Amino acid sequence: MAKHGDDELGMSAGISRRDLLNGMAVAAGAAALTAVPGGAAHAQAGGGGMAASRPRQTGLVGQTDAARAAGHGGTFGGADFGAPKVLREAYDLVVVGGGVSGLAAAHFYRKRFGDDARILVIEALADFGGHQHRNEFSVRGQTLLSNGGMVNLDSPDTWNAPSLELMDDLGIDFAELAEGVDTGFYGSQGLTNGYFFPEESFGADTFLRRAPGESTSSLVGRLPLSQQARDDIMRVETASADVLPGMSDAEKKQALARMTYREYLQNLLGVGDEALVYYQKRPHGLWGTGIEAVPAGDCWGVGFPGFGGLGLSPEPYNGIGRTPAMSLTTSDEELYYFPDGGATVSRLLVSRLIPQAFGGPQTMESVIGASASYALLDHPKSPVRVRLNSMGTSVRHREGTSGPVDVTYVTDGRAYQVESKHVVMACWNAVSSYIVDGLPPEQVEAMRYGVKVPLVYARVAIGNWTSFANAGVSRVTPYNHFWDSVGLATPTELGGYRSARSPEDPIVVSLSKTPNLPGERITREQHKAGRRELLGVSFADFERDIRDLMQRSLGDSGFEAKRDIKAITVNRWSHGYAYEYNSIADPAIFESIEQQPFNVARRSHGSITIANSDAAAFGYTHAAVDEASRAVSELA
Repeated sequence: MAKHGDDELGMSAGISRRDLLNGMAVAAGAAALTAVPGGAAHAQAGGGGMAASRPRQTGLVGQTDAARAAGHGGTFGGADFGAPKVLREAYDLVVVGGGVSGLAAAHFYRKRFGDDARILVIEALADFGGHQHRNEFSVRGQTLLSNGGMVNLDSPDTWNAPSLELMDDLGIDFAELAEGVDTGFYGSQGLTNGYFFPEESFGADTFLRRAPGESTSSLVGRLPLSQQARDDIMRVETASADVLPGMSDAEKKQALARMTYREYLQNLLGVGDEALVYYQKRPHGLWGTGIEAVPAGDCWGVGFPGFGGLGLSPEPYNGIGRTPAMSLTTSDEELYYFPDGGATVSRLLVSRLIPQAFGGPQTMESVIGASASYALLDHPKSPVRVRLNSMGTSVRHREGTSGPVDVTYVTDGRAYQVESKHVVMACWNAVSSYIVDGLPPEQVEAMRYGVKVPLVYARVAIGNWTSFANAGVSRVTPYNHFWDSVGLATPTELGGYRSARSPEDPIVVSLSKTPNLPGERITREQHKAGRRELLGVSFADFERDIRDLMQRSLGDSGFEAKRDIKAITVNRWSHGYAYEYNSIADPAIFESIEQQPFNVARRSHGSITIANSDAAAFGYTHAAVDEASRAVSELA
């Protein structure tokens, strides 16, 4: 609930506002930026359209609510788009889904079958890259970049050969990338972490800053909680007793796999409900759920507190989730982060697939500031074409499970059909389960098993960050508030782009939220409930909570929402990252890979194969790329 009035918060201020639902622009009030009109590129083929370039401030935001309706209608909604217009277009490969997995599939296909292969990538959204989404702002003549989805490249020392091969093909130098990320900059300026406890839950608005070098006991002693709750927190943070005595290492890990982190804290460490608030949102950033739905063993694997007395060996075990397994396996602590998050990877792929769209193949440095000509993405003379605003609605073999495949998609409410020798489904598994004709019932069921993580990344351009400097923080963690975190942009320098270094400079502030259902033990149900919540929140509600949180937590340090906020983009991913199995909700995790639903879901179907991160049940770029490589290798 907002504490300040709308006028005080600047809700009517004439700023740039963008509301992106799964990458698609939706109405965001009177001051919303207008959608880019369709162009002539795809019109040559009989439908669709795209702008000539991606405007710096607005981006390519041309997909409408009608396009979103086509997605629902073309899958489970039973919409009738009429007989498709059959285009005179035949391809060697059609890729359904233009995220990183789909673009990587096109890349691997050309390497296997030759650069002359005719490829069409159809993408439902108004931009390529999927969750590798780029946000751009312009403040006082300065371009500000941020990720609007996928954040960074994680633990490349754990990657498989296909992902490393793609990075090499694209010229991505991990050492150079890490060198351009200044993880110590804010600390060098004396900035630390802040914590905000709102009046609604804690009696009065309380903002705390952790002083440089301050001990955990000192910080916890200042929390606006009872002494009992503080004692409970310190018992977790300094845990040294073996609360699973008499068990072997393997037995302890299996015990932790079968209890949630909340159950571990409550039942074995004796933590009360009041202190649990301090840990409730800790798993949100990794799994999109609260502590009541994440296995204690997974939390141990990523370094959550409370396990110091168990004496566990740092090795994965049967039933551990893939994220904690990766955390235990990697020895790479570098942060591999582009100024626009993962969008650079997709932009590099497109610059290789369709060089003319970027004026030639780009490097990881040059692509940061490069502009794409979107009219050239779908040029009829190009061997590779990317067709945006095109929702796949039917993929079927003409006869049996071999031979040509007819692919139907919908643009602006009208259906079109093309033909292809091969098809890679690089969209969500659930979508594929509805539009690929003739799949075995067992595979359809497996494709619908996982539930994608709903999440929100809000990006706020502010005129300066002096209020953060005055408060002595670069990041604020709010408790019992709508948002999970708010923080200054990661300091990066690459390809001529350099993020803000002076508090007087404009900067992007990042806020995140993973809506869920506290108290629900099954992860998939948390995600379903979170999606329902997310779709019921208006842009005005998002904006009000952004302004309210920043005003209340930083107002005493000079922040004025009405004056300082220059632009807001809300990236709402109702179907966000791939679902990752865990030992509480997914008993199949204890079985062999061959028996797990995601493996059944990715089986090839004649000339149709399955890519995307859902096919690995692992929401990371390298998983999406690995699955693209596998999908191409399965094509005969």
